[in-house]
Amino acid sequence: MAPTPESPRPAERPAAHRPAAPSEALGGDPGVSAGPSPRAPRAALGPLRVALRCAVVLLAPIGLYLLTAELAMRVPVHSGADPDGGEVDVYLVTNGVHVAVWLPTVRPERDWSRWLPPEVPARAGGYVEFGWGDHDFYLKVPTWEDLTAGVALRGALLPTRSAMRATAYRGPPIPGEHVHRLSVDGDGYRSLVRFVDRGFQLDDSGRPILLAAPGYGSSDRFFEGRGSYHLFTTCNTWANGAVKAMGQRAALWTPFERGARHHLPRNLGEDRPR
Repeated sequence: MAPTPESPRPAERPAAHRPAAPSEALGGDPGVSAGPSPRAPRAALGPLRVALRCAVVLLAPIGLYLLTAELAMRVPVHSGADPDGGEVDVYLVTNGVHVAVWLPTVRPERDWSRWLPPEVPARAGGYVEFGWGDHDFYLKVPTWEDLTAGVALRGALLPTRSAMRATAYRGPPIPGEHVHRLSVDGDGYRSLVRFVDRGFQLDDSGRPILLAAPGYGSSDRFFEGRGSYHLFTTCNTWANGAVKAMGQRAALWTPFERGARHHLPRNLGEDRPR
């Protein structure tokens, strides 16, 4: 039998015209096939996304609270009130964080020297400063160095027990940028007295309940407060409410010192025009 001739082989294309293997085209190892990129970077973003979502959940309520406070502070009530329209001088005094209300000791509407216990040595011709706030903050934080994280967090996040503080002074506050004077009529002052009364928890005889804790000095004492202190009712909310009670220009709502002072006259606490 005659041998079968071999089929001719196709001629190989020159290397210059042959398509490169994927690994060669990418400069990789010829023995390793090129596939899709691994998804490790996307997987690594998982914890970051969770952290960002948690941050949004936590920060969004804080941002909403601050925005609401800023907007409500700018909305006035009793916008047409005259801060020099009465005969009773009342003062709002700030320490930079907390606003307190100063009332004359003796008036026909109320004699504070008789209403308060002798531990607060109020005298005729003087003034009594009233403030409402968080019980633990008042009693446990006489200075900022005494502030602890526990007291701060409880006051900020939880409704807490309240207290009133009354301090006797021999006269009105010394004029300055931290002082605002409001001159109100008899009706406005009587309404203010009722408002201050409501800040105290009273005993069966209608007297304020004195706390055993000493005051910051020899002329002040603490009393059981009425109502709870919380994010929406702070010491400055109370002071702003006192201004509202007098029928004077005040913020619609504020939890902050800046808001309690926003609508007050910038008269430095100086005497009203005669």
